[in-house]
Amino acid sequence: MATGQVDDADLGLLRSSQRSRLLLALSAILTWLSRSEDVLRPAPEKPTRPATAWRLLAGAQERAPEAVEAVLSDPCVGSWAFPLLRRLRHGAAAVGSQIPAWAEASLFAALTGAAAVRADMRVNLRVPAYRGRLWLPSLGVTDPVGRGDWAVVTLEHGPSGTLVLGDQGSVRLPQDPARPADGWHPLPRPDGTGPALDHLSPFRDFRFLTDPVSLAPRTLERWHGLLAESDALLRRTQPDAHRLVTAMVRTVVPVEGPSELRAVSATAPDAPGAVTLSLPLDASAMSAVLIHEARHHLLSSLAELVPLFLPVHEGPEPTYFAPWRADPRPLRGLLFGAHAFTGVLSYWQARTAVEPERAEFEFTLHHRQLGTALASLEDAPGLSRAGALVVEGLAAFFRRTPAPEPAHTAARRSAELSYDAERAVWRAAHLAVEPEEAVSLAQRFSSGRPPPAELPHARIRPPGSGASGPSGREAARTWLARLWCTDRESFADVRRQIDEGQLHPLGIKGATLGDVLLVSGDTEAALDWFRRQPSSPETWAGIGLAQRTDAARLLVERPEIVLALHTALRRLGTQPSGPEALAGWLASRPAPSDSDAERVDVAVGPDAVGGVPGGLVLDAQHPAE
Repeated sequence: MATGQVDDADLGLLRSSQRSRLLLALSAILTWLSRSEDVLRPAPEKPTRPATAWRLLAGAQERAPEAVEAVLSDPCVGSWAFPLLRRLRHGAAAVGSQIPAWAEASLFAALTGAAAVRADMRVNLRVPAYRGRLWLPSLGVTDPVGRGDWAVVTLEHGPSGTLVLGDQGSVRLPQDPARPADGWHPLPRPDGTGPALDHLSPFRDFRFLTDPVSLAPRTLERWHGLLAESDALLRRTQPDAHRLVTAMVRTVVPVEGPSELRAVSATAPDAPGAVTLSLPLDASAMSAVLIHEARHHLLSSLAELVPLFLPVHEGPEPTYFAPWRADPRPLRGLLFGAHAFTGVLSYWQARTAVEPERAEFEFTLHHRQLGTALASLEDAPGLSRAGALVVEGLAAFFRRTPAPEPAHTAARRSAELSYDAERAVWRAAHLAVEPEEAVSLAQRFSSGRPPPAELPHARIRPPGSGASGPSGREAARTWLARLWCTDRESFADVRRQIDEGQLHPLGIKGATLGDVLLVSGDTEAALDWFRRQPSSPETWAGIGLAQRTDAARLLVERPEIVLALHTALRRLGTQPSGPEALAGWLASRPAPSDSDAERVDVAVGPDAVGGVPGGLVLDAQHPAE
């Protein structure tokens, strides 16, 4: 489970556990409804009672178990059921539901209707329909046949076929419900066997109900083509990853992203098998994303069987530096991110012979990130025995993975730059120095004395303590570097757009000319550009990244110290010097035996132990999700 190299028996166990969890939730919902009849009474028209729908569903299972299995395998069934169970137990306010309770509870009939159509079983059901559209899990949705946000429509299935009737019209489903028809929209599948492309189901978004989205024929063709190409790529070159993705990903929910370069993706434990995804750049990028999200589902399924974390009984939950995120992450986020990116690391390692520069960049970046994350996880106190076993497996796999070659190629340089840039901005945003220690530094600087041999330790800022938080442009240099290693022509086009004053070219938020110069290797021009900009953590990091001096290294490795000194000088009424002068003064101290240069890659927890931030560890290799 830790390495993702699971066989068919492992995957069968996980699918069985997912199904059992869903059935337990459905059973619990019915029990709650039997005790709380008031939930169903406000319905404007009487829908089929959940208990009746459940009995009919059981009959369909006896008649055609594969039909019910197909319905329950639709991830949207979980997206409906688990929030409903939490609502019945804790109330609508606790879970933020805006769906009328009677309608949400009566959607059992939608499951029964879909199973009846698949099993060719005679039924007559009254089903709630969001904005008049009947949702049949695993099959598709109709056009509106009823009025209002929640109409109750009739579903009839018998020898003459399937008919849906409402107070605004009717729709007859085709004999093969996988085919589109007037008023009927089936879930499209690229080849009839791969994951469904769900742009229709009302519960496909993990956060709120959504209307169907019409995909242009060219867009639909693009989705189908990339999914088919990705499947063929993984089947041919990485059979273990292909087995995992095929078993764990049942539907892909298309969403809008910043650009194809910056595809966005997500999963949720309530919807095992669903991946929300925007169109990626190509089949190679899609494969990496699907591996990432499939591993999220893998670990989520395991976490439902055995606890991976110890409960936090008092105080705030510890947070950590996750090198792939701009915000501090809880232990769960760090572990899930490390688990997913381990699969992505293996994927790009195997791609180095096919697309060398791009794969070398991705492999080097993820290797640095995972080294940091795993060092922190191995030191984390909040893992259960099972969670510790997962970390042990990840760490052992990481140690067996050859480190990137030391040759200073353009791709490796870009990856190192990306990692250093994101870590520097994260540290500046989320780490702080004790005020009295910063004042002591400022007084030494103002009096002309040398800095102390040992610089103050930094601590993670608690929530609401004035942390600046992510600005939204932390990853600009990473995305530019990724583009530099993937498509130089598009990189040149992005530079042209930035020169023309266009914002966020290719969805790269906050990309600047200085970032472009830095990524392309023109460090002198980049340094000149950053020096002329207003002070900010991003520009200070840019100055540090463009140089190779000890002082510049402090702007990247310990930016929070330089910022703390700058702030303390202002509070003392002194006009502070520029970042390079402050960093130069700090770098002039005698080299300590345990130098800061040895503590470049760190993971930071919330508590100080012996004056060192909790979780501060050395990365012996030289990284949340």
